[in-house]
Amino acid sequence: MKKLITLFLLISIAVPHSAFAGENLFYFFNNVYGLSDFKKNYKQIDVVAPQIYEVGYDLNISKPKERKLIKESKKRKVKTVPLIVQDDFSKVLMSTILITPSAQDKIIDFMVKEAKKNDYAGWQFDFENINHLDRDMYVDFVKKTYERMQAEGLEFSVAVIVRSDDYDPNSKTQDWSSAYDYKKLAKYSDFLSLMTYDDPNSIGPVASLPYVKRILNYMLDQAPAEKLSLGIPAYCWQWQDGVRTNSTTYNLTEKAYKKAKKSSRSRKFDNELGAEVINFERDGVHHTIWCDNDQSFEMKQGIIDQYGLRGMSVWALGQGDKGVWSYLKKLNKSLAKK
Repeated sequence: MKKLITLFLLISIAVPHSAFAGENLFYFFNNVYGLSDFKKNYKQIDVVAPQIYEVGYDLNISKPKERKLIKESKKRKVKTVPLIVQDDFSKVLMSTILITPSAQDKIIDFMVKEAKKNDYAGWQFDFENINHLDRDMYVDFVKKTYERMQAEGLEFSVAVIVRSDDYDPNSKTQDWSSAYDYKKLAKYSDFLSLMTYDDPNSIGPVASLPYVKRILNYMLDQAPAEKLSLGIPAYCWQWQDGVRTNSTTYNLTEKAYKKAKKSSRSRKFDNELGAEVINFERDGVHHTIWCDNDQSFEMKQGIIDQYGLRGMSVWALGQGDKGVWSYLKKLNKSLAKK
């Protein structure tokens, strides 16, 4: 591990900031501003990954929940890699899929057929809430899918919930990350999208810089850097009187901030945590909202460069700071000159 850290430091010194840049993957789900966000900013998106397919309790795959995004991405020639999930992220349903080879074959056949029909570049598995006792069966399913996707010339990746320590099968405190054998999943996929957001022990931001770095220190021992895409949250976390209450969008945060009395509001960027913090009072309640803004993205792009990661996986279109697009546009222009 010390050798790896030394190598990364050498890379960060030898290679100019943003020299790698990497692949910008943006997730999509059907929300108020998601489609318009894509239309306005598609030139800064390398891959759009819509979460629009589900495996149901009858083991059939749903029709896409939203077709407009598919039409727009095809029109604008943006690489499209849809997500496939299990309905309700049901643990029982996932176990059923994993013990039913015929269901797996049906899913894989559907993926191939649907990709050819819609000119998809590939697929990403976003199966979550998997029983940790099913982790080996999940690897087998991923391996079988990867081999078929390779044979069909399709890209295949896996979204994973992250952790910073080894899985212990005897632990009584298993969580959603326990089902992922990162080394094997990386071996049997083109890359892993790391869900490096929703820090369970956060004191504010969705995904602070210390949290992201701690996760990467572990994940880089599990998979090659070029097979890791850094997850970045476009959404924000809201706290009321010191208690986290919900997630929200940057747009809604801006609106609430502008409506609050000037005497009660403040905003600044926390360089240590790598996030913007916005404070205001409303109806006698103190609100603190933490968001990844353009500065956050620039700092996390620096991490991508430093470690030589594949790029970023951003959740999700329609939720973030508009300044992020200006930053990415500027970054892409600077790279084009090199």
